[in-house]
Amino acid sequence: MAVTARRAVAVLWPLALLALSVATFRQSVDRARPDAALAACADDAAKRDTATLERCLALDPGDVGLLADLGAAYETAGRADRAEPLYRRALAIDPRDGDVHLRLGRILLARGDRAGARTEGEAALRWQPGSAAPRDLVSAAGSTP
Repeated sequence: MAVTARRAVAVLWPLALLALSVATFRQSVDRARPDAALAACADDAAKRDTATLERCLALDPGDVGLLADLGAAYETAGRADRAEPLYRRALAIDPRDGDVHLRLGRILLARGDRAGARTEGEAALRWQPGSAAPRDLVSAAGSTP
């Protein structure tokens, strides 16, 4: 009986080592995938559709450019309700992004929030002093009551 147990251990031991090395290899490959996915997200051509932008943003939730791009994609799709929180998140990270202030202001104006639109237009104008678009937004929003 003891000889049979020794033989079983002698046969199973190499299989156990093989299984352990395969598991270790799989973990190292899985850890490399996010880097490859991030590299794919760096390609501007890959960032055209909302599904791809959402996947890229999940990998790098603090990327202001991705937040703005996904917000713009939602706006194009008629989903301003989904774009607004993305713009607000982007501005929480980078409050000096005049383009995002402008985009958010346009959404607020379309919703009827003239005071909010004016505030965003003025912020955009602060960071883009020579641009006509923020001036147009402030003008369209009118004076605050």
